[in-house]
This record gives sequence, C-alpha cells and structure tokens, in this order.
Amino acid sequence: MAEALASPETATTTTNPGDERVPETPGAAARTDPGDDRAAETPGPAERAQPRRYVQAAVIVIALVAVIGLLRLAEPFFLPLVIGIVTGYVLGPLVTALHRIHVPRSIGAGIVLSAVVALGVGGMYALSDDAVRFADQLPSIAKKLQQLAHERFGNKSNPLASVNKAATELERAAKEASGQSESPAGAVNARGSDGGAGRLQSVLIAGTSSALVRTSELLLALLIAYFLLASGDTFRRKLVRIAGPSLSRRRLTIEVLNEIDDQIQRYMFVLLITNVLIGLAVWGLFAACGLDNAALWGVIAAVVHIIPYAGTAVLTGAAGVAALIQLENVLSAVLVAAATLGIAIAIGVGLNTWLSGRFSRMNPVVVFAGLLFFGWLWGIWGLLLAVPLLAVIKAIAERVDELHPVAELMGEG
Repeated sequence: MAEALASPETATTTTNPGDERVPETPGAAARTDPGDDRAAETPGPAERAQPRRYVQAAVIVIALVAVIGLLRLAEPFFLPLVIGIVTGYVLGPLVTALHRIHVPRSIGAGIVLSAVVALGVGGMYALSDDAVRFADQLPSIAKKLQQLAHERFGNKSNPLASVNKAATELERAAKEASGQSESPAGAVNARGSDGGAGRLQSVLIAGTSSALVRTSELLLALLIAYFLLASGDTFRRKLVRIAGPSLSRRRLTIEVLNEIDDQIQRYMFVLLITNVLIGLAVWGLFAACGLDNAALWGVIAAVVHIIPYAGTAVLTGAAGVAALIQLENVLSAVLVAAATLGIAIAIGVGLNTWLSGRFSRMNPVVVFAGLLFFGWLWGIWGLLLAVPLLAVIKAIAERVDELHPVAELMGEG
C-alpha cells in the first residue's frame, strides 16, 4: 500500500538503486548529458591554436618593421653590400670562364671589373661632347619652352595665377591693417634675385654632394664584388654547411642558391639586350627626325629604361618635350613621343616577355609596389635593384614550403 502511494519520482528512484545520476531536480537532466558544461568549457586544439597564430602574426609584423627600419637607417652599409652581391652574381660567369682557361680568380675578377669600368668611362668620354653641347643649350631650351608655353596658354585664364594674385592681395591687406609699410619693389626684386641665386647654389651643392656619395657607394660595391668574384664558390659552400647536417636541407640550400643565380643572370641578360636595342632604336628615330644629340638621347633611353614602367613614362615625356622644342610643332612632338612609346612597348614588353619565359615573370602589381618600396627605401639605387631583389625573394619563396603563399602572390599566373 505504501508502495502504491509512493510518488512517481520516488518510484523512479527506487527502481534504479544503482544509478548515481538520478536527477533530484528538474534541471539536473542537463548535467547528465555526456556533453555537459564542463566539457564545453574545455578549449579544443583549434581554439588553443588561435591565440598562438595571432601572436605569431604580431611577431612577424614587428620583425618586418624592424628589418625595414634597419635597412633604412643603415643604408650606407647595406646598399653597397647589395650592389656588390648583385654585381658578383652578374659577372660571375665571366670570371668562371676565365678560370676555366687557367686564369686565377683574383686576376680574372680584376680583369672583368676593369673592363666594365673602362667600358663605362669610355662611353661617357665618347658622349662628353654631346653632353657638354646639350648642357650649353639648356638655358636657351628653358627660355624657348617658356615662350612656347606663354604663346599657348598665356592669354587663357590660369587658376594658379588667380590664386597667386589673390594671395598677394590678402598679404598686402594684412600688412596695411597691421600698420606695416610695403617694401619697395626694388628691394623685393633684389631679395628675390638673391634668394633665387641662393636656392640655385644650394641645389647645385646638394646635387654635387649626392653625386659624390653615390660614387663612393659604387666604388665600395665594386670592391665587395671583387672579393666575392675572387673567392669563387667559397661562400656558397659555407652557406651549405651552415644549413645543417641534414641532406635535405643542404639540397634545398643548393637549389635556392642556383635559382637565385639563374634568376639574376637571366634578368640582367634580358635587361642588357632589350635596353641596348631600345637605345639604338631611339637613336635612329631621333636621327631620322632630324633632332639634335640623337646619340645622347639613345644612351639616355637605354639607361632610363632600366627602371620598369616609370622609365618608359619618363622617356616618352622627355622625347615629346625635346621634339616640341626643336620642331616647334605639337603634332610632330606627339608623333615622336608616340613612336618612342611604341619602341619601348614593342622591345621592352614584347621582346622582354619572349626572352624571359614564363617561369621568371612576376605580377606587374607586385613589381610596381616593389619599385615604390625600394625607391622609398634607397632612392635611385632602390629603383635599379628592385626587380633583382624581388626575383631573389620569389626564388626563395618557391623553394620553401612555408613561403609558398608569397610565391603564389608574386607569380603572374
């Protein structure tokens, strides 16, 4: 009778005497589930790895910022070093060819570097007369350009001139309100003339000092290149030994070094061929159009085109201005600029693509961003070294598994 009067909850409890998980309250059923709150509070492997990824990403970003700051601050050290290493990679095959005919590397490196320096100095000396003649013509060229601009746009309203006039009137009104007397025109002109001469002198001094600094950096780079060429593959063997005792790591190091060597030599070979052809084509174009200093403009075109994209734009604009000054015809100037642009595109893009092949090509956006970055970092030398350094980074990223996303980002396909 007592059993019959027992409540359902009591009955449930008595019929399961060995069950320790019998719910005593209605909410206890949730705690009997195998996936209870204590199991949910325990983080899984993915949740534990998420903060670690954030920490690693932060460390990588901080390290990159520190490296960029170091490269920027220590430019006098790193810039000659990088130029010397790239020069050593470029001229290495010539020294190796001399070594095969039993010429010691120390002597072969001196012969190759002396030949390169002599070639550069000889070319500058051969064009010195044209360069001096062009420098003598600069004042008359500037005056003629100013005259052409005044004839074309002098009678039209110029927003900059209006803003300048308004600023002058406001300055005069402010001086009258403050009780200051306006200085005589002669004193203003004298001061303006003296200020202009002073600014010109400061610009010339800054340019001369910058040229001396760049020349010293180039001499240091040639000295570093000489020691690298004279040492042969000593540093290569040292890097292979530093990679570790593992055979796979040593093989990976050798593959990366060979890839870097191949990328730099291929790029420099293609650059030499295309720039020489562009220089010859521009020389012929200027000579056919009857423009002065055609040989000098050909050399300028070959040198400027070393800088990708930006060099083509500068060359096109300079050719148009030169044609406008000498021919004094806008249509002729536009045609000369268009012909120069066509030469740069046909040879610099078409022939360059055919000679380079697909495996050494990079994304144009990455190349342009690299030009901006290295130009900001090291100036004109950074613009010249941007593409070889990007090729080195791409070669390393293609061989290291952790850097495959970087290689995919830099690749064109």
